[in-house]
Amino acid sequence: MPTSISRRNVLQLSMGTAAISLLAACGTKDQNAAGAAGKKTTEIKVGYIADYNGAGLMAVADQEGYWSKAGLAPKYIPFTNGPLAIQALGTNNVDVAYIGSGALWLPASGKAEIWSINSVSNADRIIAQSGFTSLASLKGKKLGVPAGTSGDQLLGLALEKEGLKRGDFNIVSMDPSTAVSAFAAGQIDGAALWYPLIDNVKKAKPDLVELFSNEDFIDTLTFPSTFVAGPGRAAKDKDLATSFISVIKAANDYRHDNQDKTIAATASFLKAKEEDMKAQASVAKLFTSKELEDLSAKGTIDTWLNGLEEQFKAGGKITAIVDPKKFYNAELYVGAAKA
Repeated sequence: MPTSISRRNVLQLSMGTAAISLLAACGTKDQNAAGAAGKKTTEIKVGYIADYNGAGLMAVADQEGYWSKAGLAPKYIPFTNGPLAIQALGTNNVDVAYIGSGALWLPASGKAEIWSINSVSNADRIIAQSGFTSLASLKGKKLGVPAGTSGDQLLGLALEKEGLKRGDFNIVSMDPSTAVSAFAAGQIDGAALWYPLIDNVKKAKPDLVELFSNEDFIDTLTFPSTFVAGPGRAAKDKDLATSFISVIKAANDYRHDNQDKTIAATASFLKAKEEDMKAQASVAKLFTSKELEDLSAKGTIDTWLNGLEEQFKAGGKITAIVDPKKFYNAELYVGAAKA
């Protein structure tokens, strides 16, 4: 299993290739799962995040031999957040990577393309120390916010809903692990984080207050996690893209029908506790691959992405809304058969 590597900040994309090289050197693990009888295999570098949503399909694909069936040999590279993974796509240190919804502004701005939807998240939260009862009650207080992540995205939505501005708070940009430590130590009054990180915070602050969650906006917004590659990669290497999607579809349907076994497989893959994986699984909405095909073909996923783009534009992450078809090829996903 992979160990967690460095941290980041979306806007630190300028941190450069040196950091990415370090990530790859420290965190890579070649599972070498492929090798079906006599079939030539192709190595694929897969970025993931070490939690249930970010690693579950990798664990299932390993366990069930889907990589081998597709003629792929995965080399796994762990990341702590989507923006850092997309940075690695740009330097060819990763072929495809998992990202959460908070990082989808990067595909929307031309930094990546979506190959597959993973699941829909309800994992993000705006949390506060005990005694605070609303976002407004935190005005003037210190908030720890991992910039550009799904937690940051949720904060933007919450501020808009409450008629507040970022300037009303002392917002400190910090990486997720630092935000966890700072909140647990009482050094910050609130934070924009997500499960399973909040489980860690609760060990020190069991009486923390959850002020907002994704579910507060579910009527107007959907928060999909995805697998992404570099822009234009599928057009250049359709066989690789189709093979990867075939693995994801097979693993996705296994996960949908075998939740307990997937939890166990993910715990083994990450060398984590099954009880922790079970808690993380509870904040994900899953679809079958057929359902995702239908949602793709009907344009529903484009609608999800368009809604997120509007939020990213309002938050200053992107300057213009583009047609989601420019960064999500529904036909590619629908046309790929399961491994």
